[in-house]
Amino acid sequence: MYIIIGLLILAVIVGLAFAVYYSSEKQTVYTDLKGKHVVVTGGSSGIGKAAAAEAARLGAHVTIIGRDVSKLTSAVTEIVAKCTDKEQKIQFAALDVTSDYNAISKCLSELETSVGPIFMLINSAGMCICGEFDKMKVEDVKQMIDLNYFGTAYPTRYVLPGMKQRREGIVVFVASEAALLGIYGYSAYSGGKWAVRGLAETLFMELLGTGVRLTLAFPPDTDTPGLKNENLTKPKETMLISGSGGLQSADMVGKKMVHDALTGRKYSVFGFSGNLMSLLFCGSIDSLSQILVQISCMGILRTIVVGVLLSFHKIVWDGLKEKKETPKNK
Repeated sequence: MYIIIGLLILAVIVGLAFAVYYSSEKQTVYTDLKGKHVVVTGGSSGIGKAAAAEAARLGAHVTIIGRDVSKLTSAVTEIVAKCTDKEQKIQFAALDVTSDYNAISKCLSELETSVGPIFMLINSAGMCICGEFDKMKVEDVKQMIDLNYFGTAYPTRYVLPGMKQRREGIVVFVASEAALLGIYGYSAYSGGKWAVRGLAETLFMELLGTGVRLTLAFPPDTDTPGLKNENLTKPKETMLISGSGGLQSADMVGKKMVHDALTGRKYSVFGFSGNLMSLLFCGSIDSLSQILVQISCMGILRTIVVGVLLSFHKIVWDGLKEKKETPKNK
């Protein structure tokens, strides 16, 4: 009797999973970017530069955007070396993506006039300043929200109407694993990246049937100049927690992000922790395997995450205990 009930439940689960998956929108898979115009914000270093280099290797015309002209010039030289066709255009635009929307719109419009319509926008501009929220400078909080959220929202707002009119285009949002789980010391940074995730998961629905798609990436700690700056402000507890997820290379993250976007993946995740948290917390349907795992294994996955959270809490409590004991030892 119990075996029959179990088989019936399994059949219902599998049936629901297949029904949901096969009723979802089918997407074009791109194998290269030949002749396409790819724009990368934050493209002068780190993940953005790696993604731009991979787009160039796949045949794209690439424009990188940033504020530091010397870094942009150096990055263009590196990206040109990845080109496979002498006709490819590789250039930069010096622009602050948190500036007035009209300035961003004007810059991107000029790029489309000179190079061609933007086929792929990779929103990689971002920064992190760590610290306990009530001890952070208010201007640092605002700077992170401006860059991490508005620096993604503004360029995306510009490209979507044109992409929808052409019925093709890809937008990539670079969030963070800190957009999946609140972590000690990442309060202001997480706020901006959670906002990016909220925007992306709303756009997944709004873009249905338009031919335009979006990929949301959740990189963990990645070996970039940005991480080196971030580590300067990280509390000890934050360093221990974020370090538990390992360190990824910018080259690997940038490449995987581009290829996940080309193959139509909604979420681009990295390593065990990224896969686990995306299965638990991401709200959109990405694949048949995702649906089956979520339906059949959610209890097990949640148990694992509870264990992870308890270990994080222990790190914080140990830190508090150490801070209380330190004055007594002096």
